[in-house]
Amino acid sequence: MTAQELQSTAPTPQQAPPSSDSALPSSPTPPKPAPSTAEDILPPNPRLAALASKRTTLTQTLEDLTTLRATLIARTTLPSGLAMPAEWSEEGRDKQALSSANAVIKEHIGLLHRYNEIKDIGQGLMGLLADQRGVRVSEVMEDFGVGGKD
Repeated sequence: MTAQELQSTAPTPQQAPPSSDSALPSSPTPPKPAPSTAEDILPPNPRLAALASKRTTLTQTLEDLTTLRATLIARTTLPSGLAMPAEWSEEGRDKQALSSANAVIKEHIGLLHRYNEIKDIGQGLMGLLADQRGVRVSEVMEDFGVGGKD
């Protein structure tokens, strides 16, 4: 750096404010700090506070779900039961995890359909038995040990 550059970057002394010629002594009053944000100017709004709290909660939930997603993807296996290869890209592992999850969901839906069909057949048979005996279906269900929620 040259001498001129050093002089230009050196702090300059501040000039004193002009004095007043009035005969009354003035006491220095501290200046009021200027409001720096809209929050300092406006009174607190309870709705904004509630929204800010909700945003914080949602942000934390998003972080938790992102962590859970990464954990689930890491635990996902190939359909053969083997672990996913380490050399796969993150996108490839994500796609395989989604595919595996969809396969499980599809299997569960198929099992639910099968269960509902069997249940419908069982209820139909109990209805036929109730007609043949001349009793209510609920009495036949009690005879077979089946509850109302079964």
